Amino acid sequence: MRVAAVIVALVVALACAAIAIVAFRARSQAKVLIDDVKRLDTSGDPAKSLSAFREKHRHQISVDECRGDVCGYEFLVSNRIPSSLHLVPRTELRARIFLDHGKLSASALEYSSAVFKQDNPVVYIQEDFCAGRTDIRCDHFGLNPHGRNVAPAWNGSVEFGQLATNEQKQAAWGMNLDCFVAFHGCKDISVLSRQIWRATGPGLVSSCMRSSADSEAEASQPLSDACSTR
Repeated sequence: MRVAAVIVALVVALACAAIAIVAFRARSQAKVLIDDVKRLDTSGDPAKSLSAFREKHRHQISVDECRGDVCGYEFLVSNRIPSSLHLVPRTELRARIFLDHGKLSASALEYSSAVFKQDNPVVYIQEDFCAGRTDIRCDHFGLNPHGRNVAPAWNGSVEFGQLATNEQKQAAWGMNLDCFVAFHGCKDISVLSRQIWRATGPGLVSSCMRSSADSEAEASQPLSDACSTR
């Protein structure tokens, strides 16, 4: 009886270890995907870089289609196995690359954690490849929501131009990948993207970066004290 109990315990321990390895592997894959999306910004030959990107992440492609001169590609990383066993909430990272007439027009990330039945927290990050345009400055950095003690806390977006500052870009891409392995998932955008938002009340967040969409009154206010905590 004692031997049987030991065997069962060993089997359970091995199963838990295997699941943990799978979950942390998804986290690692997500980091590589984000890093490769970031590198598209500085590529001297974006078309060649995209070809290498697609080959490297070919097993993660979920969308590959063109309509006329516009093409879109989507790459998916998730903690599917541990979440299907109800050990952790489903967490997904989707990377999207857009081309217009053969040129990169935008890259984006969508990061979500399925912790509720509805209004699951999701963050959308997009970089616009507009440095070569003359009709706009391409240094925009827009947040939604933005300001102090604002809502919603479950849905956030960041859109910035190719000429935004390195500090802004690093904050935008700096997602909290621990959501892939967190037993309770990530409850709002302040947990998904800690460098951009901080929770400041029930259902409320404050942005920790200045937004191009800030009004004069908002721009004159100091950032929330919550932004100084790490």
